Amino acid sequence: MTLQTRSVPLDGMRALAILAIIFYHLMPHVLPGGYLAVNIFFVLTGFFITASVIEEYGQKEKLAYKRYLARRFNRLFLPLLGMLVSVTAYITLFQRDLLLNLRPWLLSSLGMVNNWWQISAGGSYFEQFYVQSPFLHLWFLSVMSQFYVIWPLVVLLLLALFKDKRIIFCAAVGLSLFSALLMAMLYMPGEDASRVYYGTDTRYFSFMIGSALSVVWPLAKLNEPVSKRTKRRLTLAGFFSYAVLGLMLSRMLDSQSFTYRGGMYLNSIIIGVAVVLTAHTATSLSRIMRFKPIQWLGRRSFQLYLWYYPVISLYQAKVVDTSVDPGRHILIQLAVMLSLSEIGYQLFEKKRWKMTSMQSWRPADTTARMKASGSEGSTRHFSEKLAAFVSFSLLLTALTGFIQARSGENAAVQELREQIAASQSKMEEINRDDSTRSRAINNIEGLERETVLFAHGADITFIGDSVLLSVADQLVTIFGRAVVEGAVSRQLYQTTEVIADLEKREQLHDTVVVFLGSNGTFTQMQMETFIKEIGISRNLFFLTTNVPRIWKDSVNEQLALAESNHSNVHILDWNAFSSGHDEWLLEDQVHPNPMGAQQLALFVAEEIYQELNDENGSN
Repeated sequence: MTLQTRSVPLDGMRALAILAIIFYHLMPHVLPGGYLAVNIFFVLTGFFITASVIEEYGQKEKLAYKRYLARRFNRLFLPLLGMLVSVTAYITLFQRDLLLNLRPWLLSSLGMVNNWWQISAGGSYFEQFYVQSPFLHLWFLSVMSQFYVIWPLVVLLLLALFKDKRIIFCAAVGLSLFSALLMAMLYMPGEDASRVYYGTDTRYFSFMIGSALSVVWPLAKLNEPVSKRTKRRLTLAGFFSYAVLGLMLSRMLDSQSFTYRGGMYLNSIIIGVAVVLTAHTATSLSRIMRFKPIQWLGRRSFQLYLWYYPVISLYQAKVVDTSVDPGRHILIQLAVMLSLSEIGYQLFEKKRWKMTSMQSWRPADTTARMKASGSEGSTRHFSEKLAAFVSFSLLLTALTGFIQARSGENAAVQELREQIAASQSKMEEINRDDSTRSRAINNIEGLERETVLFAHGADITFIGDSVLLSVADQLVTIFGRAVVEGAVSRQLYQTTEVIADLEKREQLHDTVVVFLGSNGTFTQMQMETFIKEIGISRNLFFLTTNVPRIWKDSVNEQLALAESNHSNVHILDWNAFSSGHDEWLLEDQVHPNPMGAQQLALFVAEEIYQELNDENGSN
């Protein structure tokens, strides 16, 4: 199969894509739409694979399909295998709790069906605190591999039947629309979007947009000379497309209905435009993307994708509290990612692994090489044997972990799930029958009678994440008229639709208590938008976060800033109140256990009572 001429500027585009993906996971408040950068890789793959198949068919009227698959899977499979073996060996030696359910993760990844296995297992891409596998990100390689296998056969069939490559364009456009429509239909607002995020059928549109573009604008056509006026127009259009992509990466949330009902499709179209204008040699973008540091990253983008999530996952699991000096923790993770990706690049893309390491174990070959090359041969022989020994040790350790891995639910995760499920069940019962709400109680241990009577008569809306859900049953025991609106992994900047829905249902009361920040921080602008949406006439209480992650101080600093800027904003300093009380928290050191949930509910009731009574001059 003839390979397309390499487009150096598009390597630069890959660099921007992998950076966006990495920072979406490290600092989601800065780049909440960074997950969209995956579409860049999908569009580029569709563009190059389709162009290559059309080119070879045009030359030979056939495709060396077996050789094509071997080349594609050698590029994917060997680096993937190296990463899986290395990470599994590390887990076996240093973080054995992550061996739980390891086998299906490895087998589904090696079998290139990880995305469908995660769907069948009910896995979520968006949950933060349920234990995540370091291989969560490999859904992407499975989707890519399935495209490599299926689409060239479709292209060959269409070319054989119609003898016109324009049919490829029509088929790609039609399939892209079908895939986008399927995503919109299968997406359920308010529910976890992992099914449509992982599905090959619901992500195919990005590949198809790239495929359609390869028919209309193949790389050869993008090298043709154009007039100066056309150059200026193409450059302006290119910068505009990147500006739109930047806006999407900063504003299009993974929790919005628009994202799955047309937003991702629009994003892929804009990416397609950017691909053409970046690859076109007449544009300034083409020159910018040749900048050496960008090129260095772009050529290692696949290796970076393989390693970024294992590094983040394993580092945060090992260094539980990353809230102190968060910048240092981010730099360490980036340094480890870059180092491992460089090793992978040298081994697998520069083919440094071809050192005849297996031959180095045969005595006859060893002796012959040493005689032929003297001391230099001896040194090289030692390095080859060392590399072979390290590889064999990693493989043996990984196999040990694979054999020892067991199936089941993590005990801490199970405890959290059960606690949240119990709270949600109680809230659903209350929502079905309002008469089940607890009414005035003469006494609640830990609260003065005046506080109890105040809490039972107060109209309060609670908005939050899984921390709120884990204590909801305790809150409604104290706050008899409470409205609780919680969702796992919710972040502050994802609440626009939630607030609008509460207002529509007339359940956004004059006092609003917010349990957000455990899943990530937010900018001052995002906070100001949230306060404006709630309304400055309402009393707004924010619970400080005790999450031991890099964003803890940032969250609490933003809350303090909001309190200083707005008279209606008040802080409930749960972080300080719970400090030193590890017995109140589950293993993740974030979610309260039943005893902690009771303490948190009492704390919230007492603080709100004191604050509102002080405002009213009652004390």
